[in-house]
Amino acid sequence: MEWKILSQNLNGVLESIKFGFQGVTVFIIFLIITLKLPFLFRQEFDESSDWAGKPIPGWLYRTLSPSTVLLALHDRAPQIRVSEDRLAATGEKGYCMVRATHGVSRGAWYWEATVEEMPEGSACRLGWGQEYANLQAPLGYDKFGYSWRSRNGTRFHECRGKSYSPSYGEGDTLGFLIHLPESDHVNYIPPTYKDRPLVKFKSHLYYEEKDAVAESLKNLRVLPKSYITFFKNGECQGTAFEEIFGGCYFPTVSLYRSITVSVNFGPNFKCPPPTKDFQYRGVSKFIFQKCCVL
Repeated sequence: MEWKILSQNLNGVLESIKFGFQGVTVFIIFLIITLKLPFLFRQEFDESSDWAGKPIPGWLYRTLSPSTVLLALHDRAPQIRVSEDRLAATGEKGYCMVRATHGVSRGAWYWEATVEEMPEGSACRLGWGQEYANLQAPLGYDKFGYSWRSRNGTRFHECRGKSYSPSYGEGDTLGFLIHLPESDHVNYIPPTYKDRPLVKFKSHLYYEEKDAVAESLKNLRVLPKSYITFFKNGECQGTAFEEIFGGCYFPTVSLYRSITVSVNFGPNFKCPPPTKDFQYRGVSKFIFQKCCVL
């Protein structure tokens, strides 16, 4: 099994530390600062003898979320090399993937990717994936992802490929638009993890959560009027998927061999879809929406 750990360096960038067991995820956290009487609860906890020798209560803390949408260092296959600015990734050997730091669950959202280098025999599948999409497989391998392959322009979901568009390759800029209408069956409140156990590692505290793939599969429901559309160099290739499963979707890059793909989460896109035909927001703007929710 493997634990996925996040730590924070001096520049405020989340770094990856991996150890332990697969199927367990831990989240870096920071102390809650209340508007009234800052640090009061933590001070009471430190000074109280009632808590001596007992686990630290999770309600004292909250998860730390990156302030910019980037490629995640903690949510990727270890074979994938992420650039220093975290806006490009290079593959190695077989298919594996990396997700962005933030996902979306309602509204219309867009991001771009450019194939920077594509050596002979390499390939990629790009698109949208949920948190349980298998990192050691191509996107679209399971029910949690929807992808567009460079070779033959094939679209993939649940291991099934269907003809969709011409191939794309080195130098092409691809666009990925997802439309997720609101639904009464989707919970849009971000998880707090405050009921999760705390783990102390290298002077940091982390929430621990076990992966629940089987339960998530049972809970998948088709989201009416939802769809995914792909673009090549600004030209719409048509609707790739309709009536997709509801849930939180992350921009996802899966790579085969030593291909390099850069990403652009907005707000300034190289080949934006025409606004007269499509209404959307760049994934980078999700940061502001999430701040409002919290």
